[in-house]
Amino acid sequence: VGNTCMQCLFLNLWPKYLGLAPYVPPVKRGVDVKASTLNLKANKNANVHFLPVIGGFVGADNVAVILTSNMMESDEIIMAIDVGTNTEIDVGNREGIMATSCASGPAFEGMHIKYGMRAATGAIERVFIEPDTLEVHYKTIDDAPPVGICGSGLVDVIAEMFKTGIINEYGKINGELANETSRIRRGEKGYDFVLAWAKETGIDSDIVITQADVQELLKAKAAIHTGAALLMKRLGLTVKDIDKLVVAGAFGNYIDPESARIIGMYPEIPLNKIVFVGNAAGTGARMALISKEMRTKAEKIKEFVRYLELSADPDFTEEYMKSLFIPHADKSRFKEILMLVEKTRRKKT
Repeated sequence: VGNTCMQCLFLNLWPKYLGLAPYVPPVKRGVDVKASTLNLKANKNANVHFLPVIGGFVGADNVAVILTSNMMESDEIIMAIDVGTNTEIDVGNREGIMATSCASGPAFEGMHIKYGMRAATGAIERVFIEPDTLEVHYKTIDDAPPVGICGSGLVDVIAEMFKTGIINEYGKINGELANETSRIRRGEKGYDFVLAWAKETGIDSDIVITQADVQELLKAKAAIHTGAALLMKRLGLTVKDIDKLVVAGAFGNYIDPESARIIGMYPEIPLNKIVFVGNAAGTGARMALISKEMRTKAEKIKEFVRYLELSADPDFTEEYMKSLFIPHADKSRFKEILMLVEKTRRKKT
């Protein structure tokens, strides 16, 4: 149940055209092949089954998520978000489902973040900032001395920095607070915020969130929010119409939903409607492994789901720009911003 590119590599199919518009996969149906053909360490006649894919950027892993969530049989309108480097989002029910993929990038997995890391021993996974003193309380994996910060911690950090006024809706760190706390200081490219002092860490160095880190995280969360917003728009839905938000993915399971909603990573769906299902792709794989009925259903999902290519959507650029704000800019605020940008451009000219 890998994504479409993984499927190509696993089955030794040439993936060139996945990188060229219109991003057509070489095969969409489910594939059966002998283990010996793939040189797998198994009985040479064992059957290997790869679930079908929906499109170039929506693969078998997403088919498995839909399979697991029972979206195709539901009367309720369900939104499913499988958080990852490519975040897949589905919206719909038995009357129709639309899916898309967001290039959310690897920031939530710690890449391109100064002290970012994967969820391992010593990673800061939870953060709370005192609103009055700006002192930081954190929890690390295995309660070890901190050595970096993982995805769930990064989502918490942005939410807490916004709630306490350390960053504004643009994500800019408030340098004036440097007069009030030593945790804010000038770094190489703008201001940094100190999460853990060197004496507390396991790396003999302060662990900080930089201005560049904040911008990287805002780009990642904006991609996810944009995908969800445009799917709802194309289906004529609002957040009030969503009966359940299913959050999938090993990483998605650990994100604090309130923090995610505060920064605008998820739509503003009530917290009591959010359900965490963990590794839904793995669950779907196990379902298909023991049931031919589930494999048949997976083929129906492939035909039933409509795919939205975000980059080709006429509203993508505007929606993405709005989603770069915390939590996101409404229409009137966006017009204000555009006017300000145009005014600045004229002055430069």
